Amino acid sequence: KIMKRKYFISDNLKLSYLDNEQTKKSVIICMHGHFGNARYYSNILESKNYRVFSLDLRGHGFSEHSKEGNYRIIDFVNDFSAFMDNLIKNEKINNKITVIGHSLGGLIAYYAASVHSDITKIIIEDIGAVINDDNSFVEKIPDYTMTLRDLENSLRKIGINEPDYFLESAVEDEKGWKFRFDKNNMNKSQNDLSGNHWNILLKSTCPMLLFNGENSWVLSYEHALEIERKRPNTKTVIIKNAGHGVNFDSPDEFVKYVVEFLKS
Repeated sequence: KIMKRKYFISDNLKLSYLDNEQTKKSVIICMHGHFGNARYYSNILESKNYRVFSLDLRGHGFSEHSKEGNYRIIDFVNDFSAFMDNLIKNEKINNKITVIGHSLGGLIAYYAASVHSDITKIIIEDIGAVINDDNSFVEKIPDYTMTLRDLENSLRKIGINEPDYFLESAVEDEKGWKFRFDKNNMNKSQNDLSGNHWNILLKSTCPMLLFNGENSWVLSYEHALEIERKRPNTKTVIIKNAGHGVNFDSPDEFVKYVVEFLKS
């Protein structure tokens, strides 16, 4: 099914999102992680039981890049708040809202839940309260390659042995093949995420489902269980044979747990 692509303005940037247009249904807002785009949650968008919106975060997908390189947590959270304002004003939606986020999107989700009381459930995909990751490899990705295969090989050369997640954001123009994401600022954005976010995570108490990939290099099993212990109304699900992108690696299992959580 072709989803409706729409736009809104935040911080003078034209930002994009997909809408499955299932009106008069409970609302889900999805946010991808670094290097991703709105279609990462295509399996959620395809639901006929929920009104699903999936955002292209600034610097990703069809959303504009920040010329000033503004990719701090506060910038992403402000964009989310602008989207919420747009939603309530134009779509007249003010009922229960669930937010789903992967990695960077998950962090934005729990930041948003700390300030938006109309968010009643959050689903966090493989990101914790303490973050220490490195995206410096992205600076080695070429601006353009002649073919899509060359673009894939450029990822393998810098140690990305499973490049499919990245290739979902590949696009061809008159110069050749490139990525939609703002590669020159992704490491800067990651560096701003690094640190301790317990104070924000614990500000909200709405029900939270935390996914952890068994083979994740971002969120450890121990830290996932620590979050479950420390934050009220939190359930952790460990997905076997999945890495950091749980929904990418195990989409059917991901959806099964999401639906159970939404119905609970």
